[in-house]
Order: sequence, then C-alpha cells, then structure tokens
Amino acid sequence: MALFSKTKKDQDKKAKKRPDIELEKNVEENSKEELSSVVFSGVGGAEAHKILKGFYVSEKASIGANFNQYTFRVFKNANKSEVKKEVNKLFNVKVKSVRILNMPEKRRDFGRHPGSKSGFKKAIVILEKGHAIGQAKP
Repeated sequence: MALFSKTKKDQDKKAKKRPDIELEKNVEENSKEELSSVVFSGVGGAEAHKILKGFYVSEKASIGANFNQYTFRVFKNANKSEVKKEVNKLFNVKVKSVRILNMPEKRRDFGRHPGSKSGFKKAIVILEKGHAIGQAKP
C-alpha cells in the first residue's frame, strides 16, 4: 500500500523538481476563490439558493447566450418575479423578461426495468442590451 501513503515531503520534493506544478496549484486556488463568490450560495441574494439551482447547459441554451438569453434550472416553486429579482441581485444585471418552462419527465428503460427521468423547471432569462453574465459564456 505504498502508493497511498504519499507524504507532504514527497510532494514538496516533486514540486521543487517541477515548478510548473506549483504554478498550476496557484492558478487552481485563484480560480476557486473567484468561483466561490459567484456560486449559487446566496452571497448575492439572500434567497438565490432557494430559487436558482444553476445554469442549464444544452446546445440550444448556448446558442441563446449569444442573444443575451441565459437558461437556468430553477426549483419547482419558483415564479417569474422571484427569478428576475434573484438574477438581478446575484449577477448585477438588468433583466428584460423571464420565461418559465416545465420540462416533462421522460421515460427511460434500463434493460427490462421501466423507469423515468424526472422532469424539472427551467427559466430563460433575457437581459437588457449591454448586460451579460460572464460565468455563463462557454
């Protein structure tokens, strides 16, 4: 089990031999700090973590991002006004309109066992011109 007993000294020795590893660590730490202020943890808005689940990523959603339309997964009890208010607070942008869609559940069979992929609610948020959400750009 020597593979799993790496000590910090061994890692420090390797880092001294390869300075590019240390640079990667610094970049990772900086990117984590940047993301922690943006994650849906309620930092920007007090209720954002109860309304927005996260960005919804699909081919159609990424095309909409070019036209100032951003797609979010939201909780089942969220409505248009709540989504608009929380996106305004969380990302400091001006929202033009919001569209809410209830996506249906889809049947998925696993072998001979029938099942379903649960449905969800998503919101398409259209922003005013000149505003953008940088975290959603691919």
